[in-house]
Amino acid sequence: MAIWKCSVCGYEKEGKCKPKKCPECGSTGTFEKKEG
Repeated sequence: MAIWKCSVCGYEKEGKCKPKKCPECGSTGTFEKKEG
């Protein structure tokens, strides 16, 4: 599992694939994989 972080608002989501849209701020294509 990877942690994906929205570069706009900082929202973090755990999952296998990159989220398309941020549920927090509504931005699309802003998720980047967070190294952990």
